[in-house]
Amino acid sequence: MATRPARKGPKPAASPLASQLRPILDPAFYAKEYPDLASTGLAPLEHYALHGLNEGRNPNPFFDGAWYREHNPDVAASGVDPLLHYLSTGAAELRNPHPRFDAAFYAEHHPQAAANPLVFHMLVGRGLGFATEPAFDEAAFLPSREPVPSCPAGVSVDVVIPCYRGLAETRRCVASVLADPDRPPGRVIVVDDASPEPALSAWLADQARDGRITLLRNARNLGFAASVNRAIAHAGRADVALLNSDTVVPPGWLSRLAGHAYAEPRTASVSPWSNNATICSYPAIAGGAPALGLAADAIDAAARAANAGRRVGVPTTVGFCMYVRRAALDEAGAFDAEAFGRGYGEECDFCLRAAGRGWRHMLACDTYVHHEAEVSFGRGARRARAAGEAALAARWPEFARTVERHVRRGPAEPARFALTAELYRRAGLPVILFVSHSLGGGVWRHIDILAGRLRGRANVLLLQPSERGALISAPSLPGHGAAAIPAERTDALIRVLASAGVSRAHVHHVMGLDVDLRRLIRGLGVPFDVTVHDWFLICPQVNLLPHLDGQYCGEPDQSGCNACIASCPSHGAREILHWRAGHAWLLREAERVLCPSE
Repeated sequence: MATRPARKGPKPAASPLASQLRPILDPAFYAKEYPDLASTGLAPLEHYALHGLNEGRNPNPFFDGAWYREHNPDVAASGVDPLLHYLSTGAAELRNPHPRFDAAFYAEHHPQAAANPLVFHMLVGRGLGFATEPAFDEAAFLPSREPVPSCPAGVSVDVVIPCYRGLAETRRCVASVLADPDRPPGRVIVVDDASPEPALSAWLADQARDGRITLLRNARNLGFAASVNRAIAHAGRADVALLNSDTVVPPGWLSRLAGHAYAEPRTASVSPWSNNATICSYPAIAGGAPALGLAADAIDAAARAANAGRRVGVPTTVGFCMYVRRAALDEAGAFDAEAFGRGYGEECDFCLRAAGRGWRHMLACDTYVHHEAEVSFGRGARRARAAGEAALAARWPEFARTVERHVRRGPAEPARFALTAELYRRAGLPVILFVSHSLGGGVWRHIDILAGRLRGRANVLLLQPSERGALISAPSLPGHGAAAIPAERTDALIRVLASAGVSRAHVHHVMGLDVDLRRLIRGLGVPFDVTVHDWFLICPQVNLLPHLDGQYCGEPDQSGCNACIASCPSHGAREILHWRAGHAWLLREAERVLCPSE
C-alpha cells in the first residue's frame, strides 16, 4: 500500500496560512461543493490550504474568487490570489466578496463588521441570520400606490427663511411660500441678517408691515446658523421648516414634509429632492440644472405621482429645505452657531447629534424644491464651505465615510428611477433602452454622443452589468444615479423598464451582461438595433487578437479558435461554435445592424 511521504515543517492546519483561512472556511460547504475532497483523505481546511486556494476553489457560499477577480480589474492585473487580496486589502475597502454580498450595506447595518464583513458574517452574522444584501423590492421602482402624506392635525410649523443677499431670489421664495394653499398653520419668519442690500431690507420691511411675514432683523451679520437659531427660539413650541432664500417651493410641499416627519415616531428632520441638495439632489448628486429643463412645479408633480408616501433614510438632511420637529430640537439642541457661524455643515452636525439620541432623518421622495444655491454667500461660498467642512470633520471624523457608504448603497435609487420614469412618460417622446458593458471607453463615448443627439427627440435609458446584476441609469440626465436589479429577476426588469415607456432597444455591447437579454427584449415587445463596436460577438478575445502574440489571428478554423480559447480563457468561453451560436440571434433578429467605421 502506498503511503504519503512525511511532511516537513508545521502541519498545514496549524500553518500561518491555515490560521488565516480558518475563519472564512465553511467545511460543510467545501466538502459538498468539491466531492473529490473525500478521496484525498484530507480535512477541508488542510486541503484548502494545500491545494484549494491555488486551484481557485471557493471557501464558503459568500466568496466567489472568479467573480471577485472579474469585477476588480486591479486584482486581475496584479496576479494576486482573489481571496488573499480580499483578506489583506479588499475587505477594509468594503469590496464585495460575492455578487450577493453587499459589503457597504452590511457594514452600514453592522458597523462592528466594517473591518472585514465576510469574516464577521462567517463568525457571527450568519448564525444570527444577518442579510448580506438589501432585499429587492420591485414595487419601489414602480409608481407608488400610497396616499400623498399630509400634515397631522394639531401640528403647527413656522417657515424660517434667513436672508442676506438676493432681492429677486428672496421675492420669488417668499411668494412661493405664501402662495401655497395647503400650508399648515404657522408663520413665515424671515431673518434679515444685516443685509448689505438696502432694497432687500426695504422690501422685507414692507412685507412685514403688510402682515405677510414676521421679520427679525439682526443688528449685525451673525451668519446662517445664528440667524436660524434666533428664528427657532422665536417659533416657540412650533416645528420649523428651514428654507434658503434662493429656493422656490411648490404647492403642498410643507404639508407633505410634515406628513413624512410624523409618519414614524422618531423622525427628526425631512428634506425633499432638489436640483442642488447634495445627497438629496435629483437627477444628479453633484447638482445642476433641473431635469430636462423642466419647471420645478412639473418635476414636483411627477415626484408626487411616482413616489407618493415614499421616504428614504439619510445620514443627514440638507439645510436648504429642512423640516425639523420641535421634539428633536428639545433633545438635540439647535444649531452650533459658534462652530458653524457662516453656514455649511451646521445641519449635518445637528443631524448627527440627533441620531446619537435615537432620531432619524428622511428624504421625502414625493417632493421637489428648486434651489439656486449659494446666492447669499456669493463670492465667499468656497471659503465658507471649506471652513464648515473642516469643523465637521474635526467633530465627526467618520461622517464623510458614512455619507460615502450611503451613496454607494443608493437606497434612494429606486425612487429616483420611478421619478425619471414618470418624467419620461409625461414627456411623450420615444424612450430608447441602450445596452452596454460597464467598461466605459469608446462604446460609452459613442453612447454619450448618441444620447446628446437624441436630446429633445427621444429619451434614453442605459442597461449595463454590475456586481449586483443589472444597473439602469439615464444618459439623457447627466449624472443620474444607477438602480440595481438582480440579473435573475428578468420579469421584474421587464416591468420596471416598461414603466418608463421603453419603445425601442439599441444593443451596443453584451460583455459581462448576466441578464437574459433576448427574453428581456421579447418581454418588452419592442424592436431593437445592434451596433457592432468590436468582434466580441464572434470572438471572446474581443478583437481577434490572440493572447500570446497580440497580432491579428487571420480568423482561423474551428480548431484554431478553440486552441486560442484554451490558451487564454476569456468571458467564460469554452468552444467557438457555441460562443457564436449564443450571440447569433442579435444579428439575425435586429431590425438594423450598424457597423461604424470611425
